[in-house]
Amino acid sequence: MRVYFDNAASTPIRDEVCQFLRSGSAEGFYNPSSVHQEGQKSRAQISKARDLISEILECQTENILFTSSGTEACNYIISHALHTYEIKNVLYLETEHSAVIDTINSTNINKVKCQLTADGVINLADFENRLGSLSGKTLVCVMLINNETGLLQPIEDISKICKKYEALFFSDMIQALGKMDIRQAVAYADFASFASHKIGGLHGVGLVYMRNSQPVYKQVFGGEQEFGRKAGTENVIGISAFQIALEACISKMDDERANNLILQQKLIDGVQQISKNIIIPALGSEKDASISTLIFPGLKAENVIIGLDIEGIAVSAGAACSSGKIGGSHVLRALEYNESEANSAIRVSFGWHNYPEQVDFFLKTLDNTLQGMNFNF
Repeated sequence: MRVYFDNAASTPIRDEVCQFLRSGSAEGFYNPSSVHQEGQKSRAQISKARDLISEILECQTENILFTSSGTEACNYIISHALHTYEIKNVLYLETEHSAVIDTINSTNINKVKCQLTADGVINLADFENRLGSLSGKTLVCVMLINNETGLLQPIEDISKICKKYEALFFSDMIQALGKMDIRQAVAYADFASFASHKIGGLHGVGLVYMRNSQPVYKQVFGGEQEFGRKAGTENVIGISAFQIALEACISKMDDERANNLILQQKLIDGVQQISKNIIIPALGSEKDASISTLIFPGLKAENVIIGLDIEGIAVSAGAACSSGKIGGSHVLRALEYNESEANSAIRVSFGWHNYPEQVDFFLKTLDNTLQGMNFNF
């Protein structure tokens, strides 16, 4: 028996996408820039996907940009804003994904970090004070659902403050798709990023949402694809699979959210029964039910992960994109956990395919694993 609890890193491919890939519909895709019938068939598939996604997000089709990943989407949005709008300041949270933080740190822009509560919620009073004190145009970067703790940020309040001071607002919504009313969420932001493989689509497709018509900004040169914004032959099959996965996750969202709530409560109750010394960050704030971090003081996360993996359970030590970085999770360090605690954390993340008996198996296996490691219960 294998149990996969690393859905925040990447989900399995949805059945609807698998059916598409096995069908004749997924055959015969060619270069969508070609003028012959085969090429135009591929172009039509991209247009179909773009039309559906723009309808879901309630934006113009030209305000949707397909990228190769969520990371590229985040990079593009920040670079586009900085080069197009004469941005002088970037205001962000230390708990953002590395795709956002590293892009910001690669620039010479004025960088401003916002204060956080102990759980990682933005301090709105501090945010407004800092934003109001800045001169020049500002880009605000706040992730909607944190990819390590599951914490939700109050983006409606953030959006109102941004509008008050005429700041641009970018929200990384990669973990939010299929877990909440995404149409309402993007209405609060000027820019948002998404990724196909987080919702049961294929790897290799990300998406940029832009609220209004935007001047053309290009990072990759050599062609006029994506309305001149991104050169390179489009991933036709991946984009089509993204559309299919998005339709599926939205149609099933209510049931999948209800299931995640059941799994989360079972996980929390079970972990607290195993030991009160296990720390669950952000438990006192509003968070998404699909993502939880567990800290085991005194143990190394990699040992816990390997122990669970041997017994048939897949979890992670936080963001897969940060694998190999020294010092543990930057998210946990931003929440003032020490280096030892940050290095003793694992992330458990649920998906539509998980069920309560798997959580029971996880809890039993975790208990046995911790006892074998002489955890301080």
